[in-house]
Amino acid sequence: MSKNARLSRRADLRLPATVTMIDESRHAAHTLDLSQGGVSLQTASQIRLAQYCAVSFQVAVGEERRTVLAMGQVVYSDPDPLLGYRTGVQFIKVDQRSVAVIDELLAAPA
Repeated sequence: MSKNARLSRRADLRLPATVTMIDESRHAAHTLDLSQGGVSLQTASQIRLAQYCAVSFQVAVGEERRTVLAMGQVVYSDPDPLLGYRTGVQFIKVDQRSVAVIDELLAAPA
């Protein structure tokens, strides 16, 4: 997906994350950027398109550590010479606490 095609605000975010697939296999990842609609991740291996998964990561908001947890679907997983694979997950369901954390992150000055 071209960055120009993105309509929603995105925040650069570099944090360790976990991608858990339906079969309960897990992929270690790092977030690259985040929006209310999804997250771009760095993964060591390619993840098949259209798979459903859960993405979780922790972020510091003020002095608190909060967990973001979202269910989503893989919409791209492209080779990247520097990152391994750049993998995009479009959110399908995000719990209310995670929505609030994402809102705070997106409201922060760039």
